[in-house]
Amino acid sequence: MQVIITHKIQGIMLKRILHFLLFLLLPGIYGHSQQQIQFTVSPKISKAIKGHKELDRRKYFNLAANVTELNKVLTEERKTYYMNDLEMTIGRRLGMVGSELRWGNSIREDASRSGYADTAYYKSKNNPNDNGLADYQTYLGSNQHVALHDRHNSYPDFMDLYGKEGTDQQLPGNTDAAAELAAIMLKYEYTDFQRPAFYEIVNEPHWRFNGDQRFYDLHTKVNNKVDELGLDVLVGGPCSSVSNYYKKEYDNLSVFTEFIDRTNFELDFYSFHSYDYMRWDGQDFTGAITSGLPLEGVIDGVAAHTYHTYGSEFKYVASEHGGYFTDGVVRDQLYDSLGNVHFPGSGFEFEMEKRTIDNFLMVNSVIANTMTYMNHPHIVLKAVPFILLESSGWDPYYYSSLLVKEDFQKSSPNWVQSRHIDLYRFFAGVQGRRVDFTINDTDIQSHAFVDGNRLILLFHNQSNTLGNMDINIRGLETQPGNITVRRLGRKADFRPSYSEEMISNLSDITIGAQESVAILATYSETIPEEESLNEDIFYADTWEKIFTGSHEFTVEMPGNEVKNATLRVGISREASKAKEVEISVNGTVVPTPVEDCAERITSDMYATTKIVTLDPALLKRFNKVKVTFPDGKSGGVGAVVVRAVLGKEKVILSIDSERENLKVYPNPSRNLLHFSGTMNAEAEIMDISGNVLKTFSIKSGHESISLNELSSGIYLLRIRTGDKAFTKRIVIKQ
Repeated sequence: MQVIITHKIQGIMLKRILHFLLFLLLPGIYGHSQQQIQFTVSPKISKAIKGHKELDRRKYFNLAANVTELNKVLTEERKTYYMNDLEMTIGRRLGMVGSELRWGNSIREDASRSGYADTAYYKSKNNPNDNGLADYQTYLGSNQHVALHDRHNSYPDFMDLYGKEGTDQQLPGNTDAAAELAAIMLKYEYTDFQRPAFYEIVNEPHWRFNGDQRFYDLHTKVNNKVDELGLDVLVGGPCSSVSNYYKKEYDNLSVFTEFIDRTNFELDFYSFHSYDYMRWDGQDFTGAITSGLPLEGVIDGVAAHTYHTYGSEFKYVASEHGGYFTDGVVRDQLYDSLGNVHFPGSGFEFEMEKRTIDNFLMVNSVIANTMTYMNHPHIVLKAVPFILLESSGWDPYYYSSLLVKEDFQKSSPNWVQSRHIDLYRFFAGVQGRRVDFTINDTDIQSHAFVDGNRLILLFHNQSNTLGNMDINIRGLETQPGNITVRRLGRKADFRPSYSEEMISNLSDITIGAQESVAILATYSETIPEEESLNEDIFYADTWEKIFTGSHEFTVEMPGNEVKNATLRVGISREASKAKEVEISVNGTVVPTPVEDCAERITSDMYATTKIVTLDPALLKRFNKVKVTFPDGKSGGVGAVVVRAVLGKEKVILSIDSERENLKVYPNPSRNLLHFSGTMNAEAEIMDISGNVLKTFSIKSGHESISLNELSSGIYLLRIRTGDKAFTKRIVIKQ
């Protein structure tokens, strides 16, 4: 069987090499169409999401480690590189009660309280300190800010343990005693600096515990005990092992929201791990992709549930996330075959080179997850990539380690760095205030920030379709002094490719298949903040809805002027059903093309989030969003959400075109659009997705604007003067 598998893979790889070479010579032959991506950013206009304007690096760019681990392993040189140069943050610790029960000697039953731990004895055995950690306190501040989840089977037998058929996990039935012990340990096991900021009672509990009230009571009681002790620790759960709650056309969302309801929405946060589960389809890596667009819909769905049920969005922690090859045996055979075809060798260096294939799978998924988490700063408290510092003590070969012992020998004094470091190199220096931007392609995850005199743009391509990017920077008259472009992609042999180079301008920027691109443009002077916008979020009245054909959702908004808006609709359908969906807002159909990444993110389910820039003129106080599956079969919607920047509290009346004697003609138009009237105004022409394509001024009298640079189609013309606006559709025929 081994020989058959290897020969098959080698044959496929040889074909792939020829295919790739032909692709380089004749890129159009094999259908590798190129996306035309329009990206417009306004660096002088900040745009917070529900009040969150500044990027908090501690939330996202973490190593799954804590200061104790760092202090044991890192040399001074590597410590400076990780903590200072890369500004790496940390985020995870495994085991508290479970670790002490397994390796310590301070937990015993209280002789005077049957079923309870002797807390006085425990306290007498502990004396935590911060010896040797001064440098890390300088880097990380007053608290290391990690998420701690406890091990399976963490509590002593005297706490009335119980299990479930089909699992070897056990939880304490005496939830009062367990809660007391966990709270006491959180208080006395750690210094203020080392105490976890977030605590999950059990790591990835088996789903069979769902429905048992003792499981829910354990979480609420630990939370209450921690509050009683006045600890600055947030308690949550269930620390679920999956994020694919879009399954069964979003019916599975109730699995997670039931935990929220059964804990009365009393926990400080709610949590699940988010992983891409990869496999080999004979030509490429595919599998159950939950990162990116599928994850957007899951977070929106849970948020809609808590908002309408309890009046606010949930708080979220991901103490692990990433992507990996699920079958370890097949993985090793596959990497051997790929390595022997593409980069044959032997020994430790060859093994590390093969592991870079796996490194890319992890880092690529982490970036897709991280870009999603950054879209929800009001919800996400902490997100920790599952990249460990090292694992030599228990498994020198473990796939997800940043540092590996040379020759995989525990006794070796030398550490070799894996290509997981690419994640931290890519995000190094990413910080600052969020700024306003639009993009016309949801295959490309994107973010924009300004940090002093730097404009930082982040892009991640979820698809295997190449892209040409038209980057338009509005409001800055000068050009940047230097531009650095970082690229993290995948070679034809599936190994990662990382580069960092200086370029002279932002023309001809491309993005490759599953590639991540960071652009850092430095200007001679600080980029000022001239306007600060705040994006609010409005949830439709129905969520987690399964229907056949069509369903209408209602999104209520204040009666304010809407400056800009985005519609988000989480979609889930069985893989055998069509991926096309039609969405209309107040009777107007909005563009919802099937994503280029659709096949890649589809396993047994097609799950995505349709993200559409809306014409603000479409929106009312009560908005009817109609979702239709044209094939007439069933599908699921996790949530319908409108994100909008609102203006004045009262609706602004539109410009009275007759009173102002405003005329716009001809319509349809070919080369020129004429304006006449008695007003001075600013105008812009947008595509139907709301992307601004052309801006100009109108003065009293007569103006003519050339349309030669615009192709035939339907556009939106918006004219503003003071606090009044006028929007109409125009048709261009070239």
